[in-house]
Amino acid sequence: MKQYKVLFLLFVLFLAGCSSTKENKWFDSEEKAIEYGAKSENISKNDILEKVDLDGEKVIVFRFTESAGKGICIANIIHKDNKYQWNRDFQHIILKSEKSNIGNLDVSAKFKTPQGKKYKLYIGVADKPNFTFETDEGLDTTPTIDEKTKMYYYIMAE
Repeated sequence: MKQYKVLFLLFVLFLAGCSSTKENKWFDSEEKAIEYGAKSENISKNDILEKVDLDGEKVIVFRFTESAGKGICIANIIHKDNKYQWNRDFQHIILKSEKSNIGNLDVSAKFKTPQGKKYKLYIGVADKPNFTFETDEGLDTTPTIDEKTKMYYYIMAE
């Protein structure tokens, strides 16, 4: 029974962390929405690693730095009524840290686009040249690696 209470508490904390009270602003161009998103994330335009088109929906892959370390995150650019919006529902995950209690992580997480399409994001730290990894489905895959940080990412449809 104690296990269920702990799991429930962790779930509640996770949900609280996912809720966002930030005002989502709309812009006349995708570029303005990205500029706003970069500013709100405290990143530079150089931290934007890629603009990925996922079946007509735009996902921005970016790196970030916090006091605990560095990571990769994603945000959506929502396009509606000729307006654009930066929308990040995905939590920051520290992948690379000098702190011994954190170290380097490899993570996979499912996510949905605003239109409800399901994907899986693989992120982590490439530990060697010509790095590959095996997806949960058993596919040997070569991810995109950020040369500056050696962190990688790979997005695949669910």
